[in-house]
Amino acid sequence: MAFPAWLLTFHLQNFVLQFQAKRPQPLVYIRSLLQGYIHREDVMLGSLTVRQILDDDLSIVVLPCSILLDPWNDTVESPNHPRYAVARQMDIFRQRATAPYLVVFQAWCSNRCRVRRLLCHAVQDWENLQMDAEEIDQLLQVQVDERPLSYGPTTGAPADLEYSLPLSSWAYLYKLRIMEWTVQLGFELEMYQPDELAGMYWYLSYLAKRRASHVERIKAFTVQALNDARAAGARQGGPAFTAAKEAAFTRSLSYLRTTMLDAAVTWELADALSCLYTVLARAGAVRGPERPYGSDELRYEIRMRPFAPIHLPELPSFEAFAAAADQPENEADAILEYAGRAVAGAKKGYEALAKFGDKEAFTGCQHARWVAATRNCLKSAIFAGIAISTVQKAIDKAGDEGEVKVEAEVPAPDKGYHQWWIVPKVTIVP
Repeated sequence: MAFPAWLLTFHLQNFVLQFQAKRPQPLVYIRSLLQGYIHREDVMLGSLTVRQILDDDLSIVVLPCSILLDPWNDTVESPNHPRYAVARQMDIFRQRATAPYLVVFQAWCSNRCRVRRLLCHAVQDWENLQMDAEEIDQLLQVQVDERPLSYGPTTGAPADLEYSLPLSSWAYLYKLRIMEWTVQLGFELEMYQPDELAGMYWYLSYLAKRRASHVERIKAFTVQALNDARAAGARQGGPAFTAAKEAAFTRSLSYLRTTMLDAAVTWELADALSCLYTVLARAGAVRGPERPYGSDELRYEIRMRPFAPIHLPELPSFEAFAAAADQPENEADAILEYAGRAVAGAKKGYEALAKFGDKEAFTGCQHARWVAATRNCLKSAIFAGIAISTVQKAIDKAGDEGEVKVEAEVPAPDKGYHQWWIVPKVTIVP
């Protein structure tokens, strides 16, 4: 049975993610069948081409109702026509993007350890794709005579004129998400020792903040494109702004809103847990194993090896990483106060996400499982808030000169509410 591509792109991604997260994990034979059904001999789901899925993905994320994806471009035969050049450059981009894009689906059909290994390799492929896409973007903006947007910081400083760079923006967004998945799978697979959790949750927050900022930039250009399309439809003789175009822009903005909220709750809960583990380490409640032949800097180099070749976002130096994770300039009270605000924001965000329908969340038939996973993240945030309050009570009980007496049990990933959020069980020692 044939389905419209717009119904499947992100529904398919969420289906694969939720299917792979099942416990117990699906058998190898079942995962192999799923991988073959998703893509076999340049056909996806038995009836769709890779181009259909890829173009729909682009249209939802960065190019709703864009001339770059107009099928009429392929019918132009004059080499001097701008649409001919657009079609040629888009074909080049699709050829380079197909392999990295399919990995996003295929990797998640493996077991969890192999998923992470494949994603580590995929990060570099998306980095290369982003650099190639930047060159194509610059050629395309000349062909379509793109108007730059005044976009910049909201701190009162003058904004710069920027171009949308849609193809490289799309590749950068996927790259950031893959980097987040790689770090999150590290928590699930118990790759990090208890004394490393503060630093790795800080790095997860570092990535999620950049994803949220990047989605905000994409949204600004999408809103500009929507306003331009409406203005062109209002002008006499301009192309009509149809209901189909309105629906395409609405779908794109809905996806960007969901993605931005997902990035926000990720960085807030990661910030809260990073601060919590920092304070617990100061109190001596969280310790790592003896490492007579290693050092923190060497271990950081090993942990961050998949991300070292990436130019954007730049990998922080070990000194910056250690300072951000340990926060030596802040008192424990200030760290916990910030953690409390962060976890409160995460709870509100997860509550809002859990209320999304399947169309808003792009989850399709896996909506119930996605909602259950979101609620488990909410429970993790609630439990983290309780742990933060417990440590704060211990600090208040100890006073200015007393010793903070707390014990912390770091549970295994499968013993918590969600495998990616390792929330310690904190108790006050009498």
